[in-house]
Amino acid sequence: MLTHIVLITASDDATDEQVDAMVAGLRALPGRIEEIRSYEVGRDLGLAEGNATVAIQATFASPEDLEAYVVHPAHQEVLTGLIRPIAASVARAQVPA
Repeated sequence: MLTHIVLITASDDATDEQVDAMVAGLRALPGRIEEIRSYEVGRDLGLAEGNATVAIQATFASPEDLEAYVVHPAHQEVLTGLIRPIAASVARAQVPA
């Protein structure tokens, strides 16, 4: 088991509507990608300056399942259509679950 953690920081010109659409697109992925074991997506509460805009915590049974998620057309659709257009930065880490 492994946990995949992603922190996305939206660009300064990203609108609330764009960030909301990104979050909604991400939250729809567990219903479309069977390799996902658990999946949490949240928008930062704004309690500290400099935080990322959105955090994702996903659990997968294996590195192969993570790779299947990464290349899945549903994930690629969200990545290219909703994340890349507004992301100033994206940080990722995989840790033991």
